[in-house]
Parts: sequence; structure tokens; C-alpha cells
Amino acid sequence: MNGNKLLIFNGLPFLVFQSKPIPKFDLLARTKLRRHMYFKLSNTAEKENLERMTKASFKYPNLYKPQYIIHGLKEVTIPIITMEDHKELSLAIWGLLPENHTDDWSLFQDSFNTLNFHETSMDSGLWYTKSLVDRRCLIPVTGYFTTFIENGEAYHFKIGLKNGNPFYLAGIYTVLEDGFITCSLLVGQSNDFIKQVQNVVDTMPITISDDIMEEWLSLKTTPLRTRQILKKHIEQDFRATSISDSYYNYGNTELFLNRP
Repeated sequence: MNGNKLLIFNGLPFLVFQSKPIPKFDLLARTKLRRHMYFKLSNTAEKENLERMTKASFKYPNLYKPQYIIHGLKEVTIPIITMEDHKELSLAIWGLLPENHTDDWSLFQDSFNTLNFHETSMDSGLWYTKSLVDRRCLIPVTGYFTTFIENGEAYHFKIGLKNGNPFYLAGIYTVLEDGFITCSLLVGQSNDFIKQVQNVVDTMPITISDDIMEEWLSLKTTPLRTRQILKKHIEQDFRATSISDSYYNYGNTELFLNRP
């Protein structure tokens, strides 16, 4: 770390933590970055707060732990609300698997990263697109992360609501033959706010507002309406907070009293 400094991104001031210089990306590096973008989430909400906000109860309450950084490239579970039961918070493995998959999660992810899918890929007819019809889910989080590259340096930001409350990301899921649930979040075109703190990809996680969450989870929602929801930018009171390398590069970290 080289200390903090004030930078102006698109006319807005940010106090940022200076990172180590990084080399210019070659084509392969750019491809891998696009493939793995949005592989970290944050959920610092206590169990009781999540249950109050979602009006749902954890199926296995003792298994949920708040985490500053949820690292999706490792096999981790995150809470979701499924179409089958709107009143239950289930824990799902982050990284979608086909329902008939029986091998290790890591073997599949090494070949085909499924932490997130672009909403336009839902029209491809590939194996995962069926989940958009009858396997939609809500993923409650308190934040996700963006990266801005300037003069060979990487600056990381945490995106969350100004009041710190959880919010919903749009997702899809599968139920494996052994009963385990796997999920992916859906991403779409970046809005103007995200473009101010991200210039490595032009995508962002799709958020679902409280007023349409029931519609998102309903079997009665038509495919046309589902796609309209995915393409509509939800106006919520978000802020971008600069974070240090030590914070961003933590692995899966449970919430402790001593913050990183």
C-alpha cells in the first residue's frame, strides 16, 4: 500500500486506497477478467436482520455467518429465496451446476464458470436458460465490488445502499439430485453510476426492488415480463465506497469485531 489519495472519477471526488501498479492486460487476461467479473460479494447482515428484511426464515439458521468478502471462486454458500418457498431462506452453492451433475463443483467451474450470466444469454437456449422460467431466485447481499483502472493502478469499490441495508440481486438456481441447491447471479448493462467506478467491464449485477420481488418469484410471471424486469434499471440509493487492497483481497472472511 502506498497511502491514500483523492482522485476525481467522472467529475466526482473519491478518497481511494492506492494499489500496486499492474501490467497492461493482454487479450487472454482481458478474457479471463470478463469471465470472472463479479466473483466477490459482501453480506454483513446479521441473521435476524436478513430474516426481518426478507420476511423469511433460514432453513438452517446455524449455518449462516455474516461475511465481509464472499469469494465465489472458492466453493461457498450464499442465502437465497427460491420460487418454491418465498418464506424460507435457503443456502445455495454459488456457481450454477446442471441438475444431473454428480462430479465436484470445482471440476465444473474450472471448465465453465457459472458464478454469473449476462441477461442476454438467457435467450441462448443453453442448459441453464430453463432456470429463468421456473428457477428464479432472490440473492440478498449488502454489497458487491467494482474495479477502476487508472494509470496502471487498480482501485476497488464496494457498492451498497447508503443506509447499509441488504438488497436483492436477481438470480437463477438449480436443485441437484442429492438435494443441494446451486445458483448464479444475473448481470446486465452498466448504468451511469457504475461506470463512474468501473471501467474493466460494462456489466453490473441486476437488482430487484422490494416492490417487484413477489413478481420475480411468481410462476405466473410471463417470460416477456421476466425479460422486462431484467432490462429495467432499478433506481436505489447506492453509494460507492473505496476499499483497500487488504480488504478486497481477503478470502472468505467471517464478520469479526476487528474489521480488516
